Amino acid sequence: MSRKFLLATLGESPAVITEAVDLLTEQGVRPDGVILLHTEDPDVKASLELLLLHLPAHCRISDVRPVSVGSYGDIDSVEAVVEFMQTVCTQLKAYREHRLFVSITGGRKAMSALLTLATQFYGAERLFYIWVPIWMEEEGKISNLRNLGEDMLIECLHPRLDVSESDRPKLIDFPFISIFSMLTDILDALAGQNLPPKEIRNFLESAGLLSRDGEITALGKRVLEILEQIEMLPPARQEEPELHIPSDHHYAKRLNDFARRMINFAPYILRVTGMPWSRGQPGVHAQPPNELIVGVPLGTDILFRLQVVTTARTSGELEAARRHLERYILRQRR
Repeated sequence: MSRKFLLATLGESPAVITEAVDLLTEQGVRPDGVILLHTEDPDVKASLELLLLHLPAHCRISDVRPVSVGSYGDIDSVEAVVEFMQTVCTQLKAYREHRLFVSITGGRKAMSALLTLATQFYGAERLFYIWVPIWMEEEGKISNLRNLGEDMLIECLHPRLDVSESDRPKLIDFPFISIFSMLTDILDALAGQNLPPKEIRNFLESAGLLSRDGEITALGKRVLEILEQIEMLPPARQEEPELHIPSDHHYAKRLNDFARRMINFAPYILRVTGMPWSRGQPGVHAQPPNELIVGVPLGTDILFRLQVVTTARTSGELEAARRHLERYILRQRR
């Protein structure tokens, strides 16, 4: 059954998320769940922690899915750009069967630009930005919200909508054209295998992926690599994932928290089960036909092991999932 999800970049202002929920609700499309794309910046993490408590308690949205877009505080390097694009494209593809409302309000400008590009590739029902008056923008930042009492916090996170247009948040839709149906042609064009139709070439040139001479640019090469990797991943799960960590495990909370983050990051995971710990190097090993064995230290000198069942249907999909998940595991150590 199709559900409604708000997918949003998160920066230092938790209010842009709650304002998006309120404005979508006002328009009759209240989200059933919220997917939050976040960096590891301390203020961003503080914003995330606030929303993980506030959205279920005040907005009655219990399905909140944080997705780390990298181990960086900002999208300020080629490596960070690649990690961000890989993550957001994976999420957009995974939720194509649902009604997806994409907000590019939070986070850095680079995140907004890259998410806009990714949304053109994989589509969404709407792409939008939340406008607020300058004074309201300052009130919604985590630096202002940290020490507020409950009543003042709610007032800052949920500005009144029954006031003049100039004194309330506004949802501004961005027009965009989803080119998902042309993705195969785009991949062929970037790979130099076929001469693209005029409309595809115009798009690739305007996005800086092809030069005017039809040559793939450095950015185009990166995007091609990302899209090819995403297209090789197993399909998204269609049911709720299962998580089985023994409650009496000494590190049960740490393992559960890690496993939930991993499940949000990798939408092809069906089930995660705890295994006996061992020694060795962190990594991910394939176990055909559709399982992965994850080893991760989680800040200790032992190796926690998790059995991960995926939706992989072929050995190629399983290997793509192994590489995808191993990058995630290894970046936890940075």
